[in-house]
Amino acid sequence: MLVSMDKMHQSAAQVRGNELVFRASIALGIGDDDAVGAVAVAEHGSERDARAWVEAELPRAQFPDWVARRPHGTAGAFLYGQIECGWHAPDRDQGVVFEPDLDAPGWDADLLDGRLRWRSSP
Repeated sequence: MLVSMDKMHQSAAQVRGNELVFRASIALGIGDDDAVGAVAVAEHGSERDARAWVEAELPRAQFPDWVARRPHGTAGAFLYGQIECGWHAPDRDQGVVFEPDLDAPGWDADLLDGRLRWRSSP
């Protein structure tokens, strides 16, 4: 499932019970690694598929239009890939939500000089 940032909170995810879900996203940061939000999100059944999605999408991802309209434009803004492992869980207020597995390793990807570099995320 691919969800834009605008529709991410409005989408109804499929409940998968105990099945692990790998959420891949292209995230927007501004300043000193401050994550502002997601530009795009896709869920996959395996880490390999999630990595492949980030590797395909990050090089062609673009800033949302509002970033260029900031007083400093795109200065200090950056895009990066991210993978989290977790489950879908029912939520009384939001329906079904993604619950990250806090014990599972996550991954961040940066695009440096045209090459994707993966690192474990905290």
